[in-house]
Amino acid sequence: MFKLQRLEITGFKSFADYTEIIFTGSGITAVVGPNGCGKSNVADCIAWVLGEQRAKSLRGEEMKDVVFQGTKRRKPSGMAEVILHLVRDDETLFETDEDELSDIDETLSEIDENAINVDEIEAQNTELETQELQPENLELGTWDLELETAKAAQVGSIQTIQTKIKTKRHWKPRSFALEFAPGEAVSVTRRLYLSGESEYQLNGKTCRLRDIQDLFAGTGLSGAHYALVEQGKIGQILSSKPSDRRNLIEEAAGISKFRTRQRAAETRLESAKINLSRISDIVSEIDKQANALRRQAAKTRRYKILREEFRATLRQTFSAEGKHLSELVDELETKLTKAVKIEREIFANVAEKDAAFRQATNKAREAEENLSHLRAAHSENALQRDRNLREQRYQQEQFANLNVRSATLKDEIEANNGRLKLFKSEIERLKNDEQKERAEAEKAETSLREAESKYQAKVKDLRETETELETERANLMAHTSAVERFAEIERQLENTLERLKERLEGLKREGIRAAETHAEHAKEAKKLEKNLGTEREKLSKLQTEKQELLIESGETRTVLQSVEKVLKDLREEFSRTKHRLETLQELEEKRTIYAPTVQKLFAEQAKIGVRFLGTLADKLNVDEKAEKAVENLFGSFLQTILVESEEDARKTIRFLNENNLGRISILVLSPVKAQRRKGAEIEGKSGIKDQKPKTKDRKPKTEGFLGISDEIAEILMEVFPREMSAQIVGNLDEIKAETDEIFATFDGDLNFGGKLFVSGKSNANEKNTSLLAFKRELRELKTNSEKFGKEIEKAGKETEKVRLSLVEKENEIVDLQSLIVKVERELLSLEIQEKSIKQELERAERHRKVVGEETNQIETELTEIQEKQNEAKSNANKAEKAQSVSAEKLAGITQKLNEARTKIEAENTILNEKRTLAATSNERRRSAQVALRRVENELKELELRLAKQNLEILETEDKQKNLTKSIAEIERKAAEAENEQRFEQDELTTAAAHLKLARQQADAMSLKLAELNKKSAEARNERATFEIRQAETVTRVRNLNEKCLQDLNLSLVELVENTETASDFDFAKARNRVDDLRDKLENFGAINMLALEELAETEERFLFLTSQRQDIIDSINAAEEALREIKERSRERFQDAFAKINCNFTELFGELFGGGKGEMTLLESEDILEAGIEIVAQPPGKRLQNILLLSGGEKAMAAIALVLAIFKYRPAPFCLLDEVDAPLDDANVGRFVKKVEEMSEKTQFIVITHNKRTMEAARALYGVTMQEAGISKVVSVRFE
Repeated sequence: MFKLQRLEITGFKSFADYTEIIFTGSGITAVVGPNGCGKSNVADCIAWVLGEQRAKSLRGEEMKDVVFQGTKRRKPSGMAEVILHLVRDDETLFETDEDELSDIDETLSEIDENAINVDEIEAQNTELETQELQPENLELGTWDLELETAKAAQVGSIQTIQTKIKTKRHWKPRSFALEFAPGEAVSVTRRLYLSGESEYQLNGKTCRLRDIQDLFAGTGLSGAHYALVEQGKIGQILSSKPSDRRNLIEEAAGISKFRTRQRAAETRLESAKINLSRISDIVSEIDKQANALRRQAAKTRRYKILREEFRATLRQTFSAEGKHLSELVDELETKLTKAVKIEREIFANVAEKDAAFRQATNKAREAEENLSHLRAAHSENALQRDRNLREQRYQQEQFANLNVRSATLKDEIEANNGRLKLFKSEIERLKNDEQKERAEAEKAETSLREAESKYQAKVKDLRETETELETERANLMAHTSAVERFAEIERQLENTLERLKERLEGLKREGIRAAETHAEHAKEAKKLEKNLGTEREKLSKLQTEKQELLIESGETRTVLQSVEKVLKDLREEFSRTKHRLETLQELEEKRTIYAPTVQKLFAEQAKIGVRFLGTLADKLNVDEKAEKAVENLFGSFLQTILVESEEDARKTIRFLNENNLGRISILVLSPVKAQRRKGAEIEGKSGIKDQKPKTKDRKPKTEGFLGISDEIAEILMEVFPREMSAQIVGNLDEIKAETDEIFATFDGDLNFGGKLFVSGKSNANEKNTSLLAFKRELRELKTNSEKFGKEIEKAGKETEKVRLSLVEKENEIVDLQSLIVKVERELLSLEIQEKSIKQELERAERHRKVVGEETNQIETELTEIQEKQNEAKSNANKAEKAQSVSAEKLAGITQKLNEARTKIEAENTILNEKRTLAATSNERRRSAQVALRRVENELKELELRLAKQNLEILETEDKQKNLTKSIAEIERKAAEAENEQRFEQDELTTAAAHLKLARQQADAMSLKLAELNKKSAEARNERATFEIRQAETVTRVRNLNEKCLQDLNLSLVELVENTETASDFDFAKARNRVDDLRDKLENFGAINMLALEELAETEERFLFLTSQRQDIIDSINAAEEALREIKERSRERFQDAFAKINCNFTELFGELFGGGKGEMTLLESEDILEAGIEIVAQPPGKRLQNILLLSGGEKAMAAIALVLAIFKYRPAPFCLLDEVDAPLDDANVGRFVKKVEEMSEKTQFIVITHNKRTMEAARALYGVTMQEAGISKVVSVRFE
């Protein structure tokens, strides 16, 4: 139990100066004073220092409103400070709750210690999963997505850990011991600076708001604070909701402390359950990972055995292929050198012809430009001739109009001359009248000026006298005001001097306390600064290592993006090739490129009863350059259908004839006939048939370009002897005229024995859609598809290799980040402590500075005020003497002014008569002058009009002369333009003939140049073919070398030199074995090469997390047990407090009302701790009714009864009642005062009141006044 000793107030609301209120002993202390003097500010400052956080409860909009805001004469205060001094009393009415609370606090602390940071565990689990996501463990196409997911999980987990470090709150036991020995003093301080910073202190040491709330919990001064009944709040106790009334009983029962811990326990219980769910998911996932790793370990062993065999076989195949490609490169180099020489010779000839062609083209261009210039000049002359004709017609029209205008002007001049004579005679008459009126007006004006001169002299004398009077009267008023002002200044300065001396004493005491606090905080700050330096140095090293790894990771990621782009391009090219191949294969299957008859026959094979072997084009593999030659030689025979026997051929013919499908050729591929043809060939060779002798210049035959088997070639030689024996040449010009053989060129031209020629070309841009080209494209697409597949496989392996390197670096970054997070966690803790101590140091420094500045300011003000006092007394004496002199002068000036006003009235009458006469004369003169000016102006206008008309006649005559000359000049120019146009027409005809001749010469040169360009292109294509073949071969060597490096980590040169290949080495068989082994290795799927090590780590982690999960389960059980204990104790306390307070309320209600009945009832609820409280009252002589139906005075008495009933159960250290007796009449005030006096033996009562009877009961009176506007002061009176 505490007793209130004293209250110190500085800068709080209207208490701008240091104010101290001392409370001694028990009993009632009354605070009195007029309205608006700041009495309720005493109640506000007590509520504020005890931790009130709502600005509206303190009658403000925001918390900084409690700081003194200044007045007209006073500056605002830099801070508000309230210090409440109490002392521990020997009396202890209730057993302490500290033992129970310490048990609960210990349980909450254990829960926090056992709490697991599941976010950090998830981050570690993500790191392990990322390590398992190695490229060789994944199938192609799934790695990208899983890698990005893993990276995002890592970053998210790290950020979550960092967030948890900053935001996770633990249950912290009280930082202060709140047990005090009897007689020990306790001081509670709260400060608020204008900057918004605030602080709490307990016995001069900085503390938390919670420490102060715990200190006063259960005493009525915290939480519901029923011991502080503020102004106008007494009725709210009854009108509150039932749940709010329950808070009063809980505070009295001491449950508020348990409520705080209950909320903490519920929060931790909910968090622990969420963590249990999350860590259970993690344990389940790790168990699945362990099972998968066991399967992967067994699979890895089988994989290694096959990989060794694969590498050995691959060495042999790479070595054999490398030797073959090296020989092919040398052969192509020789052919390429020869082709380059031929191309250069042709190119020199092309350059010579090209120069001649350009010269001819330039001559044609010059002729064309000359013709263009002549045509432009001819067109311009024609336009100029038309413009001259239009100008001639226009000027002739203008000449006619000028003749008409000249006649009109002459008539107007004659009429205006007559009017001119009339105006001159009228002007002479008006001048005579004006002279007469001017003479009379000047005479009247002279008389008026003389009268005005006399009057102004009199007026000037009067104004000077009035000015003198006003000046002297103002002097008198100023002297009188100065006397009064100096008297008021003396009184104010005396009051200010007394106030500043009181404030100076308070600031000296405050400065001593601020210096002590500053020294303590400075010592703690130095210690923290040293620890921070060590941790920051450690963190800097780790971050430097991390930055280096990030740079390496970025470079590796760039390489990865490059190889991924190559892989993507290959896949796109493979997709296009595959799509084109599928399209052509579909056309091939439907036979769309064949004649309709062929399509129909293939579609009806089953109906016909035969199986076609394809077409002749299907069996040919013609070289691309000979396609046109073969196409023209065989013609429609390329669509010949192939069958196995003559019977199949007859069935097909019958079907054709029956259905009228048209004509088609059918070829029988019979083995028997083939054998017969072979025998016939043997007989021919033995001499039965004649043979043509070979010649030296024999050209290659068609058979050599078809790319068919010997068996098919024999059949075709028998069926198509002429086509098969045709010779393929480059140009028909190479053939001698006397030959009778068949020749074909690569462009498709045919020569049949020099008698029949087939030739011609299609559009160069027309695409080749021949059957043989279609077949060739189909074969090339199949080859390219296989090639792209192998290149994609190679690029995929390279990509996986780079990805593996990237993942390893990112794993290192994650590990390093974990270390950085741990160091940052420690550094963050130290920085928070440093920030806190620096803030305390800054507050202490600011406090010292504020106190020092205010002390200096007050001392300066004291000196200034004393000087002002002396100056004010001297000025007051001078002002009194000047006041008496000024009064005497004022009386003499007043008499002189009255005499001057009488004289000026007579002069004013004479002046008015002369002003009237002068005004009449001036008006007659002005009328005559106006008439004269009007006639003179009309005369001037007429003369000006005549001058303009004469000038216009002269100008018209000049224009007519100019137009006559211009018309003659235009006629001359028109004749010259006609002659010049005829001459230009002759020049145009000659230039057109020159242009035609130049163009004919340029066209002839163009034809010769085109022929040479064709030969040059052929030579260039031949050279390009060799270059492409050479480049392809070199590329194959390079690719083979890269594959060798990739698969065997050995260059091709080293492999060939160090590998011996047997003479009977079967390359195809070895290649098939390599492909078979590669398929088996790829069919293995994802292979984890670190499966055994990862399995051991995973099992160890599984055991660790299982134990962590059990710790969380133990935490949940402990939290539930703590909640049960808190609720059980709270329930017992509440039931006991409610029963006793209800009895006290019933008793006190009857005493305060002089009878009647009042009681509290609990509303129905499943939990008594959540039940509301209803209050019913029955004043004497009335029926039982709801408390809200009582009158204002009855409500106040009922609320007082409830507050006193609570005090009777658990007395508070002190009770503050702010004008609670205002609604009561005298009889009720008497009962109220009597009951308060009884209870004041155990509780100190501070009553703010206006009631005299309440004041009489007080042992001490504090009067609050406002001697200075806006500044409250306290005056105390103690009664013995």
